[in-house]
Amino acid sequence: MLKTNMENLLGRIYELYGIKLLFLERVQKGYLSENNVLYDGDIKFFLKKYRFDNEEKVLEVHSVKKYFSDGGVPVILPLSTKEGRTFFHFDGEFYAIFPFISDIQTEGKNLTDSDIISLAEMLGKMHLLGKSSELPLKSIFKPWDKEKTLKEISLIETEIQKISQPSGFDTDALKGIQVKKNLILKDSLVYEDFDLPSDHLIHGDYLEHNVFFDKNNKVSHVFDFEKAEYCPRTQELLRSMIYIFFNGGINEKGFKNARRYIDSYSDIYPIPKDELARGLKMFYTKSFHRVWVESEHYLKNNKRVDLFLKMDNYRIGYLLKNYEEFEKRIIL
Repeated sequence: MLKTNMENLLGRIYELYGIKLLFLERVQKGYLSENNVLYDGDIKFFLKKYRFDNEEKVLEVHSVKKYFSDGGVPVILPLSTKEGRTFFHFDGEFYAIFPFISDIQTEGKNLTDSDIISLAEMLGKMHLLGKSSELPLKSIFKPWDKEKTLKEISLIETEIQKISQPSGFDTDALKGIQVKKNLILKDSLVYEDFDLPSDHLIHGDYLEHNVFFDKNNKVSHVFDFEKAEYCPRTQELLRSMIYIFFNGGINEKGFKNARRYIDSYSDIYPIPKDELARGLKMFYTKSFHRVWVESEHYLKNNKRVDLFLKMDNYRIGYLLKNYEEFEKRIIL
């Protein structure tokens, strides 16, 4: 951010919140976001810049935060301006200021049994609340679109073929989308076949890096609701399980932790095996209709998500060959 623009932003924050901020520091985490830590002497705040370009979407996200907070979920809520608004507009962008939380963040591979249980129980609590939600959101689960994805794959293939000296990433991306294309062409399932209605308000990106833990290994805060939507609960449960416990490969430790996660979730919000099985099949089907990393890289020139390609290709390849075994290990 240019110095003059930064000074103007800090001035705007002082005008709206009465906080005289000295400087800001860019947060390096996040693949599509641009956030900063604000300093006012020894006091710190978190400045979030939203990806959305419309006010209605920001209002929607903040209404979801408030809904879950009112239900007892420890959501990190935005601070209010002097006029009582929870976000502001500056230089064409929307921002919100949050309290700075200094609790513990733990990577998936380092989660303790207590961390996993608390993480799962919190998700169960949120889904129970989400089942009763009547918030009028426009955001709803988007099933796969076979024809749209095939067209996107064609565009990506064209971009890769233009490269005179393909890198290892280019080679892996091309192989990966060809596997996805073959799966898509052979698959005839549509969303309605799974009988999993989008009837739960969900967090949308419930992963270990979007929560804080206290010193007793309990979830102390939940944040980052930008992907909140109405969705089948299995989609979020299984997405979080797979992305947290099978992010470094599919192994015995992952299966053990995944089972603990599902069992702990079910202690709060029981889930029938049949619903879980249909949800797993739907998650897999949607995953090979998804070319997010390839699209970001080749069509949007965003290289920040490149690191996800290898694991994405690995998971799809593994499930292509071992789906039944994986299903048995997850759904006992």
